[in-house]
Amino acid sequence: MRFFVLSDIHSNIEALEACTRRAKLAGYDAVYCCGDIVGYGPNPVEAIDAIRELGAVTIRGNHDRVAASQDEASEFNPHARRAVFWTRSVLPDTYRNYLASLPVGPLSIGDTAQLVHGAITHEDDYIFTGADAAENLRISSKKMTFFGHSHFPVVYASDSAGNPATPPTYEFDEFTAVRCDGNQRFLINPGSVGQPRDNDPRASFLIWDQERARLEFYRVEYPVEQTQAKMWEAHLPPYLIERLSHGR
Repeated sequence: MRFFVLSDIHSNIEALEACTRRAKLAGYDAVYCCGDIVGYGPNPVEAIDAIRELGAVTIRGNHDRVAASQDEASEFNPHARRAVFWTRSVLPDTYRNYLASLPVGPLSIGDTAQLVHGAITHEDDYIFTGADAAENLRISSKKMTFFGHSHFPVVYASDSAGNPATPPTYEFDEFTAVRCDGNQRFLINPGSVGQPRDNDPRASFLIWDQERARLEFYRVEYPVEQTQAKMWEAHLPPYLIERLSHGR
């Protein structure tokens, strides 16, 4: 089985469509989404429609939760707060209800894997460091944990004794592959589809090839200027618009 894994779409339909086209060329059997379908970007309705059309197994992210009015935006910075209030204003009730119905991670997907948004410890927690990863790997009940929220692609691993491990990485022409076999446990972030923050503006996703025991990380060009033009038209914060050009 091959799984198309994505996260942090953030209402960026151009980026999502580009990732989906590339994933179809790579081939996949099912889709997993680690949340934050909406927030920041200009096309929340279209992004939700696209995820539903993919039949993705999806958990909620913090922006999904706040956009659905399940929580207040008190923890958001001013740019994110302004964007999520705009998102609320343009989402029909049926779309808010869909976001409100999304399950909260950790969500088990089979015997070996699970989805979380920010971390196993809490959906709003960030995994930024090896120490953050070690805390989550210690409490993981699954070999594979896919997470989002931090907006950059990364793999953390531990061996059977709980020590940090470095899985082999291989560079191919079209993707970077990471081995995920043996008795190790893994925390895997596919990167952000709609708002990358690793200084690479291209959309990010991965394919988990279960049979080959490898993770294929892809980066995809999309028409950033088209997304930005719609954000300007919607009067979304300039900071959120300009950062798309730089991937940070």
